[in-house]
Amino acid sequence: MQSLSNNRAVIIVIVLASLGIGYMMFFGSNDAENSPTEPTATSTEAKATTSTAKSETTALTKKTTTTITTPKSATMTADGLYVISYTNAGFSPKTLTIKKGKGVRFVNNSDKAMRVFADDKNSQIYSALSQSKTVGRGGTYDFTFTQAGNWAYHNVNNTADRGTIIVTE
Repeated sequence: MQSLSNNRAVIIVIVLASLGIGYMMFFGSNDAENSPTEPTATSTEAKATTSTAKSETTALTKKTTTTITTPKSATMTADGLYVISYTNAGFSPKTLTIKKGKGVRFVNNSDKAMRVFADDKNSQIYSALSQSKTVGRGGTYDFTFTQAGNWAYHNVNNTADRGTIIVTE
């Protein structure tokens, strides 16, 4: 009887771990993990969740919740740039608020070409955001924001993919 109870507990832990991992893969932003230039907390947390799931159901629930909320927060590179990932679903995050003087690294983690371009191409200030050349998967574009304002942008190669960077004083 003890063996049957232990088997059920093991099966429950495996099912919960599989559901948690499946949820992270489906809803999580693991495109950032493919970038060679950016370290992310998401990768570490997903591994912690996997190893924790084997030993403790309660820890799995807590780790899964943490991992789900992580993609909504901004990640940064080791050199202090905020990271916006361009995925097959568009820019992530779509809106980012930063302080004036901070920089952003756009990372192409998609199967599409990326060329960041300011929506307001007639403004000398905002048009400075426009990327000079298209980059493929793994390509990056860095930009430092020296003016406060709402910097709306899109991908020239797929104009439906848009985002906004709100720069505050």
